[in-house]
Amino acid sequence: MEKRFDFLSLMSSEINEKGIVVLDTIDRMPVYNEPYVSPCYVIAINHAGKVNVEYDGLAMTFTPHDIAVVYPNHELFCRNTSHYKATLIVVSEGLFTQRASINTSRGRFWHENMPHFHLTDSQYADIMSIVRSLQTVLRQKDIDTSDFAVWQMHILSTLISSFRSENEKTPSQSSSDLSPRFYQAIKEHCRQHHDVGFYADLFCLTPKYFSTLIQTETGHPAGHWIRQHLATQAKIMLRTEKEMRLNEIADELGFPDLATFSRYFRRETGISPSEYKLRVKS
Repeated sequence: MEKRFDFLSLMSSEINEKGIVVLDTIDRMPVYNEPYVSPCYVIAINHAGKVNVEYDGLAMTFTPHDIAVVYPNHELFCRNTSHYKATLIVVSEGLFTQRASINTSRGRFWHENMPHFHLTDSQYADIMSIVRSLQTVLRQKDIDTSDFAVWQMHILSTLISSFRSENEKTPSQSSSDLSPRFYQAIKEHCRQHHDVGFYADLFCLTPKYFSTLIQTETGHPAGHWIRQHLATQAKIMLRTEKEMRLNEIADELGFPDLATFSRYFRRETGISPSEYKLRVKS
């Protein structure tokens, strides 16, 4: 069994003190053989090798010149690495919460749905030039670098979203900030409210018009994101809340009974909650 290794916890005091930290010689991912949930915002740039992980229960592999944007409170389960080298840019929970220019990126839906994508050689070089510039700012001792560093992070996150849109032909981003506010509302209310109408009312819009605006900004209607977030929450609870019975999880997620929850979970994942629970035990 791999030895437990969690550099984010080991560096938590430094991360909280500085707000932004660049870790430039990463050769393994944190916490093997058990799920891991970080409160930090992390951008990971893969230089060499690969790592196999599960992200909110979804298996994926990171390969050279992949970049991943991992928002706080997602579950990672790192299985193994092979000759891995990466740079991580870590933003503390406090700074992430305070700075809207980081946490309300219009690419957030794409990244939270699937955190990584592949960079072309020229895109990789451009990203690394911004990272080196950020490191230069962070090394300064005699000035307050916080505003400069946040601005560099804003440039970096904007460039990442632009490259992802270019590479994956994702929808052009409008000038509206509706989708990041919608995402925040889902996080706050998803366990109690599963219907589009509730969220449309929050923004004083009709459900049809609201869903159309969300589809324009993200490529999927509002209901898609509600269902996806709810399914993710269900997977995390089934994996981590080992003492809770299935009917208790159903109740916690706002379903009227276990049968309704089971039908929903099977429709979204292809298997029943009990089958999923057995699968993640193995």
